[in-house]
Amino acid sequence: MAKILAISSQVVYGPVGLSAIVPALQALGHEVLAVPTVLLSYHPGHGTPVRCSIDVAALMSAVETIGALNFVDAIITGYFASADQVIETAALIKKLRPKIILVDPVIGDHGRLYVKEDVALAIRDHLLPLATIITPNAFELSWLIGKACMDFVADAKLLKVAEVIVTSVPADDQLATMRVTSAEVQWHHTQKRHNVPNGTGDYLSGLYLARIFELPREQAFAEAMNALENAIEKSGIGKVLVVA
Repeated sequence: MAKILAISSQVVYGPVGLSAIVPALQALGHEVLAVPTVLLSYHPGHGTPVRCSIDVAALMSAVETIGALNFVDAIITGYFASADQVIETAALIKKLRPKIILVDPVIGDHGRLYVKEDVALAIRDHLLPLATIITPNAFELSWLIGKACMDFVADAKLLKVAEVIVTSVPADDQLATMRVTSAEVQWHHTQKRHNVPNGTGDYLSGLYLARIFELPREQAFAEAMNALENAIEKSGIGKVLVVA
């Protein structure tokens, strides 16, 4: 099993950020070092949360001092509360040089950024060039390439990352998630749902990363998507939209 450093938000209530990523990784036996970028009482979708700042650099420095960051196999990143945190994380990645760097650019959705622009720019400029895998939603892909997406496969390749997984891609009356590399394109189509639970993107990133240490990437993607759909179905929250 792998040693994985996970850097994202932590909430007291709700399956988002580290609360979604860490269980997905631990379920397959991976050792996870979880570094919160911010502590929230709950997802902002529930209202204005209580927010506690986190000194990410100090946490990582202390953990490094005792040797806990030795031989990290992968780093996964998600939500960042400040541009400084992004830059500090990029510096750590360059120092540790893990084989796998999965960047989930948690910056926005539904046509708008929900982080400050300097945070989004820092992710684009400092983390994107280091990533071996990136998992944007359709809006995030568009923002990162600086234009509206017309051909999602071609647009994903503009990121110049070895492996790109794009979620929430419009596909007629369905939504698609696609996995794009220089050699292949893999699609997974699902029915559109309303009121989908928060944290599905975080969970998918964790599910996929958990599987790629044991399985071929194509199979890992298919299994991660199936596990995500099962979790949504069991949650009883996201309902399939019926198109007349």
